[in-house]
Amino acid sequence: MNKTNTLYLNQMKRLFYFLTLLSILSINAGFTAQAQTRGNITGQIVDNNKKIVEFASIMLLKAKDSTLAKGALTDVNGQFEIESVADGNYLLSVSQVGYKKYFTPAFTIGEGNRVIKFPNIVLNEDAKQLGEVQVVAKKPFIEQQIDRTVVNVENSIVSAGSSAIEVLEKAPGVTVDKDGNISLKGKQSVMVMLDGKPTYMSASDLANMLRNMQSSQLDKIEIMTNPPAKYDAAGNAGIINIRLKKNQNMGLNGSLNAGIGYGLDRWFPKENAGINLNYRQGKVNIFGNVSANGRDGFQTQNISRKFFENGVQTSGFDQVGNNLQKSNSVSYKAGADFFIDKKNTIGVLFNGMTGHWGQIGDNNTQIKNAAAVLDTTSITKSDFASDWSNYSTNLNFKHTYDSTGKEFSADLDYAHYNNSTDQKYRTNKFDRENILRQVRNENGTTLSGINIYSGKFDFTMPLKNKAKFEAGAKTSFVKSDNDMAFVFLKGENNETIVPDPLRTRVFVYNENINAAYVNYSKEFKKLSVQIGFRVENTNGQGTLGGKDLLKRNYTNVFPSIFFRQKLSENNQLGYSYSRRIDRPSYEDLNPFLFFLDPYTFQRGNEFLLPQYTDAIEVSHTYKNAFTTTLNFSRTNDVMTDILEQDNARKTTNQTKVNIGHVDNIGIAFSAPVPIAKWWTSNSYLNVYYNHYVGDIPNVVFGSDGSTTTTYKPLDASTVSYTFNSSHQFTLPNGYSMELSGWYQAPFIEGQLAGRSMGAISWGVQKKLMNNKATLKLNVNDVFWLNQFRGSFVFNDIDVKVSNRWESRVARLTFTYRFGNNKVAAARQRATGLEDEKNRVKGSGN
Repeated sequence: MNKTNTLYLNQMKRLFYFLTLLSILSINAGFTAQAQTRGNITGQIVDNNKKIVEFASIMLLKAKDSTLAKGALTDVNGQFEIESVADGNYLLSVSQVGYKKYFTPAFTIGEGNRVIKFPNIVLNEDAKQLGEVQVVAKKPFIEQQIDRTVVNVENSIVSAGSSAIEVLEKAPGVTVDKDGNISLKGKQSVMVMLDGKPTYMSASDLANMLRNMQSSQLDKIEIMTNPPAKYDAAGNAGIINIRLKKNQNMGLNGSLNAGIGYGLDRWFPKENAGINLNYRQGKVNIFGNVSANGRDGFQTQNISRKFFENGVQTSGFDQVGNNLQKSNSVSYKAGADFFIDKKNTIGVLFNGMTGHWGQIGDNNTQIKNAAAVLDTTSITKSDFASDWSNYSTNLNFKHTYDSTGKEFSADLDYAHYNNSTDQKYRTNKFDRENILRQVRNENGTTLSGINIYSGKFDFTMPLKNKAKFEAGAKTSFVKSDNDMAFVFLKGENNETIVPDPLRTRVFVYNENINAAYVNYSKEFKKLSVQIGFRVENTNGQGTLGGKDLLKRNYTNVFPSIFFRQKLSENNQLGYSYSRRIDRPSYEDLNPFLFFLDPYTFQRGNEFLLPQYTDAIEVSHTYKNAFTTTLNFSRTNDVMTDILEQDNARKTTNQTKVNIGHVDNIGIAFSAPVPIAKWWTSNSYLNVYYNHYVGDIPNVVFGSDGSTTTTYKPLDASTVSYTFNSSHQFTLPNGYSMELSGWYQAPFIEGQLAGRSMGAISWGVQKKLMNNKATLKLNVNDVFWLNQFRGSFVFNDIDVKVSNRWESRVARLTFTYRFGNNKVAAARQRATGLEDEKNRVKGSGN
């Protein structure tokens, strides 16, 4: 074991010892800190058949005026406890669905009588309930809550059988470009989380994961443009939290789903199937799911570029690429919650995904001289094969001190990502007479592995007068290990192997982030206030071929302030400010070269620095539904993609650099409108202005391989907007229908100027088998409008790109739900893997 690994192992040991000791001390303090001068009320609820009544609502009412003093729920044994009750006269109100409400006689809490233990309280069944009760109310596809926008995926017909990334495209304020990069309200660097746990992935690998994740696995999507201090400070655009389904019904229950789809242009198939199981009995809840996904498709790409010298065009490229893609994956999740007693819960969770992605490409490039006459034709045949897997484990503990909401929770996490990619290229070059002049064969292999350790704890303590204090800490250790090797195959039978030193490298990056936060909130009569501070310390070190690169050691403070003012019964104003950070992804720091063909490639930048964003937001909410938001943010040292061209070698490469800053000013409207009893709609419009100011490096390549860098000023701005609208129609005989669409107006991102994008989707649904089954038919992107078109025009760079893929797909999906429908309360939790997962590359999780 080398010195670095030994150091990390010792740090992890200290972390586990620290969290364990802290848990013991916190629990002990909670048990001994109870005030002895207040009352305690306990009891058990059963029905008239002597069956336990779980999760009944207990309300402690003041006997004088029946106002609420405290509340509680019975546990799985029907027992309840109300602690720290002030002296006075009270009565209890007990209620549960299916039973008549029950009131106890009045009783007194006072000196000498501060422990009240009720004998079994008996609830009588409600005779007015005849047969099965069906709940017909359902949540809308899009909900606007005070601090977030919620997309209820299960209620969307057009999302059935779709991938998670196709569902995201329909979410308000969210746009997804041709490569799967996600933007929110015109801003990139969105933190994407799964069940409160960051995905630690690059944009390309995150897109790959979301393409292979079925919408049937999703419960809802939470969009937070300005998260509080409790969350990691990463992501200048905010957080998109994808909540996966976790059934909490009693007994055994679950669901099955299966679907098939076909692209309507080349008829490539898409299949999906999955099973979700949950068993809950007594103090144990066990859950799990498995899903499989297969997708064939195509992508076409056209690139036109011009090369200049001293302002005069010297040559031009017209490039057409056709790619056939095939992917399959299996994802799985298993976990259990153990309710030790009514105050302590332990949970374990294991989930992962494994899959294969392949692409066969045919890239034709015509190279023309200054007079636009064909000089050379280059045809590159490529074959990519990528096998990836990832898994993560979580151990969590929660202690509830009393019924006031005082609690302590801790999480320990480990995640592993692995990716192996084989690349094969064969390039034939023909002259203007179409005579073969050169053959180039090359193979490459890239191995990537990432290990992440994380631990965190959170403490919540309600205070007097509707106030609350929260605090917590987190530490994480990440090691990213990447190995790339490329060779040229020469000879008549490719018998000679010649290594390519330019693309044979080993890059290792180690990083440790330590964080702590405090948060205070208080509610006044018409004003709510929340103030938080988060401190994050980052320590990173990269090595390339064993040679140390730039060290990263910095500490930042991230404040967040929220105000919510109630103007009247129907009108509320909200104000917020926060500061956030975006660290470079591990792939963007990796200085490897990734080739499309001999003339086009992408490279990482080991000197890339984090960017910082200050954001202000003012919102108005009418009737807790209609929301108008004004926002302003400035991002300094903004990371943006640029193009570099080598005129001598006729190559173009894409990389990411830090430039000056970008200002984002926007106004957004969210309007859920019930047009008729059978027709509901939800529309969202975001108009924004982006202004990029900075210096772009202009690299001049010499014939001897040397480079000279100068800087050119960038000043680019535009007004753009995004629009989403969904409409649900309730039809007779168990049918329902949905129509939705989204549109992105022309936009800019640094050097890139993008043209408009959009899609319209339609779906119909039928309830079957006593509403236990659902059959859905939908067509995504009915008119095949979703395509990317953009250009890079800056100084001597003139590149135009267009990209189309198989977004027009018809799907038929069948879902069957089985088991006990007696609903219990769900337990939500967020693990410690947050910011780091968003930065993982090459793993396909």
